[in-house]
Parts: sequence; C-alpha cells; structure tokens
Amino acid sequence: MKNNLVKVLQSKKRQLAWLLAVFALFSSVILPQTAFANESDDRRKELLAETAELRDQIKGLQDEATKLHEQADSLEKEIAILKNEQETLRKQIELKQAEHDRIVLEIESTQKRIDDNNEAIGYSIAQYYYSGEVSTIERIASAQSFSSFLDQEVNLSSLSDTLFAIVEENTALKTELVAKKNEAERIMNDLEDQKAVLAQKEQEQATLLAQTQADENSYNERKKEQEAKLAEKNKELAELSRSLGNSGLTAGDPGKGGYPYSGVCPAQQDWYADPWGMYICECVSYAAWKVEQYYGNMPYWGGIGNANQWPTNAYNLGIPVLYSPKANTVGIMMSGYYGHAVWIEAVSNDGSQVYISQYNAWNAATNYTWGEYSEQWAPASSFVYLDFGSWNR
Repeated sequence: MKNNLVKVLQSKKRQLAWLLAVFALFSSVILPQTAFANESDDRRKELLAETAELRDQIKGLQDEATKLHEQADSLEKEIAILKNEQETLRKQIELKQAEHDRIVLEIESTQKRIDDNNEAIGYSIAQYYYSGEVSTIERIASAQSFSSFLDQEVNLSSLSDTLFAIVEENTALKTELVAKKNEAERIMNDLEDQKAVLAQKEQEQATLLAQTQADENSYNERKKEQEAKLAEKNKELAELSRSLGNSGLTAGDPGKGGYPYSGVCPAQQDWYADPWGMYICECVSYAAWKVEQYYGNMPYWGGIGNANQWPTNAYNLGIPVLYSPKANTVGIMMSGYYGHAVWIEAVSNDGSQVYISQYNAWNAATNYTWGEYSEQWAPASSFVYLDFGSWNR
C-alpha cells in the first residue's frame, strides 16, 4: 500500500514537472510574442498619431508658404507697374529736356537778333541824336530843298517809331522764351521728383519682396524637414507591418491620409470633381491631392485623368516616369480599364516592395467597399512611378 502511494506521488511529481516545463516553454515563446505584438500595436498607434500631427504641421507650413508666394506675386506685379511708370516718366523727361534745349537755342538766336538790332539801333540813334542837336533852321538851310527837309523829318520820326517797335518786340520775345524755359525746367524737375519717389517706392517693394521670398523659402525648408520626418515615420510604420508577418493591408491612418473630401466618401462620389478635374473619392483624385499637398503643384488633367493615362500626361509635361520605386511619387498600375493610382509612402530596404496609401481599392481593409482609404504593401514591380518632385515647373 505504501509502495503504491509512493508510486502515485512520484507519478504526480513527474506530471507536475512536465506541466511546469510546458508552462516555462509557453512563457518563453508565446507570452513574449504576445507582449511583442502588444508593444508593436502600441508603437503603431504612436506612429499613426505622430504622422497625423506631422501632416497637420506640413499643411500649415504649406498654407503659409502659399500665402507668401501669392504676396510675392502681388509685389512683383506692383514692381512691374512701378517700372512701367518710371519708364513713362523717363520718356516724358526726355521730351521735356528736348523742349528745354530747343528753347535755349531759340533764346540764343533771339539774343543774337537783339544784339544785331541793338548795333543797328545804336547807329540809328546816333544819327537821330546827331540830327536832333542841329536846329530846325540849320537843317532847313542845309537841305537841298524844303521838300527834302520834310522827307528827312518824316524819316527821322519813322526811324524813331521803328526803333522803339523793334526794341519792344525783341524784349517781349525774349521774355516769352525765358518764361517757356523756366516752365520747361519746372516741369522737368517735377518729373524728376516723381521719378525719384517711384524709385524709392520700387526699392521698398523690392526689399519687401526679397523678405517675403526669404520667408517663403524658410517655410518650404521647414516643410521639407517635416516631410522627411513623415517619410521616416511612414517607413517605420510600413516596416512594422512587415515585421508582424502580414501584408500590411489596413485601414491605416485614421485621418484617411488627410484627404479633404473623405467626409463625403464613398457616396455618390462621381457627382463631384476636384480642382484637378478628377472625380472625388477615386484613386486619381487622392493621388492628385497628395501631389498638390507634397509638392504644391498638380497639373489639371480633367478629361484625360484615368490612372493609365497619367504616364503619357507626365511624359508630355516633362515629369520623369520611373521604373524603379521611389518614395513620395505616384505609383500607376496600368492593368484594368482605368488603371489604378496610389501614393508611395515608403520603399522596402531591398526595393522589392512599396508601402502605399490609396483610395477606391476593393480590399478587406475597406470591407470591400468602393471609395474608401486604405494602406498596404504591394510588389514594386506592379507600378510605374511618376516623380513630380523632379518636375521643373
């Protein structure tokens, strides 16, 4: 009996040891994996929050840069207007200067006439006064006849009148020309003052333009820094999905990529067109918005906006079409009637996979509903890549 009890206890002891070994194995393998999964899920939530914040910051920086760009455009137009006004004034000054120079020449010519007349007047006056000093009886006596005396008296009187008329005419003409010269100089000085004021205003506007452009560049640089951080976060998020051993197919960013029309998706999306001529909630509309958000300029491709038309559109505009994956490009899948457009968030280390965000993909993450946002890993070979960032606009 005792031996049987010992045997039972020994058997129970062995079973307990086996159970402890199994539990230890479970704790060393299953529990750490569960903890790792929980930690990964927590990290993923952190990354989603961080990427959402970065997107908001990028949008704010882009909005400020856009405002400054518009201000710079306005200042450039004002400066162009000021330059035109200055050019108009310059031509007016040239005309007024030519008028002034012509008047100066007229004054010189008139002065010469006055001088010549004065010389003649001097001689005539001498003759007049000489005759005036001779008495009337002496002039009658010296005259050949009384008739010649009368002619001489008439000539003296006529000469006197003529001399005074010439003097008055020359004096009036010179006064008029001097007045014209002074008026021309006044107008020319006034135009020069206006030109100086415009030049000062142009300089002020140019200084303001330079500062505005510098501020715009500063916002763009800060935007690029935040975009680089966002790219790193997206890559970490994508690699985290791969490390968990799945395809990464997920609803992804709770903000749905920041797409501004997400609130009306997917219902009746074909009723509305976005600023680039695409139907909202379609893959091409989301891709166009990402280009506008990231690079600030998306061409209007209304009417030729099917995804499989984008590579030709890009080629015609000089936008590089790549066959190797690159982050922050538009990926185009050419298969199907319309093709499919996605945004390349990240590229795997070996370059064989790309992590994409997209709209209107029929997959499990969207509960097989059209017009919804999703993210996933996909083979890099599935796409051609449009590099809007290298586009020389």
